[in-house]
Amino acid sequence: MPSSWSGPVQTLNHFIVTLPLLVWRAGRDGAWLWASPQWEAFTGQSEPDYVGDGWLNVVHPDDREAAQAAWRLASDRQSFEVEFRIRKAEEDRYYWHKTRAGPVFDDDDTIIEWLGTSTDIDDLKRLRDQERSLLGELQHRVRNTLGVVRALSRRTADHCDTIEDFVAKFDGRINTFARTQSLSTRSATGQVNLADLVHDELLSHHLNDEDQVRAEGPDIMLGVKAANMLGLAIHELASHAVTFGDPGDPPPRLHVRWGIDDSAARPLLTLLWKEEGRNLADPDQALGALARDFVERALHYEMDAETAIQTLPGGLVFDVRLPLARAQDRDS
Repeated sequence: MPSSWSGPVQTLNHFIVTLPLLVWRAGRDGAWLWASPQWEAFTGQSEPDYVGDGWLNVVHPDDREAAQAAWRLASDRQSFEVEFRIRKAEEDRYYWHKTRAGPVFDDDDTIIEWLGTSTDIDDLKRLRDQERSLLGELQHRVRNTLGVVRALSRRTADHCDTIEDFVAKFDGRINTFARTQSLSTRSATGQVNLADLVHDELLSHHLNDEDQVRAEGPDIMLGVKAANMLGLAIHELASHAVTFGDPGDPPPRLHVRWGIDDSAARPLLTLLWKEEGRNLADPDQALGALARDFVERALHYEMDAETAIQTLPGGLVFDVRLPLARAQDRDS
């Protein structure tokens, strides 16, 4: 290095030790000459450790080839830029850094060395990865949502004689599905609290009179699929509770109870829906074919649940026992 550079370099070294960056200098071939105290404090390397290619020892093994490849192209591009992970000594953990270097030229435009910095981008990198993950999950959720809406529309249409009947029933089922999706997006885990699911559905059918309706059970988190299936089943049962009966008659008394049964070989989520105070001896007042499909068959085939519906003289009783692991599966 020309003697004329010694003074400016010393001044530069004094300045860069104040920067919140890992700063270093390398020769024209990429071999390191000097690193700032920030580098030494972060990596635990002293000068004998990092000079030449020694700095690569604290770069993540999976990222070393990318770093070396960037150096091979640096002279032609007159720039060096690459992202790699650097090990922090005191934590024994790798942090993502964006490393850039620019050439320092002599009077005849010959590169005499490189001045570089490594900037911590670990938080930004993790946010980007999380963003990609969330985007993928959103796309998956949207595809599933469209599939459910399509299936609901077709199955509802198959059991309706008029467009008015279709609109009324489809609107109710879509609203239930939308409420379930809203509950899942409010949760940090994307799961749905069964208690919220039950109470929201009862409230939407104006079944909130404490003298008439009793709903009780612990907080149990459900995966999206289980929440959708149970939500639709509860919707059909609630719709049935407010639909049948003579005009002017109050809705039946309802008792909804849920919990976890640990006595079985594998824990089961249990839910019991019981109507009382009405006469359903007429088979026409039982659940319709599609409603029964949502309440009974879909839970059985889609979620491995044990389901049972009884039409009693005093009302309707629905019992479901669902494997807890399936119910809480976030990917279901």
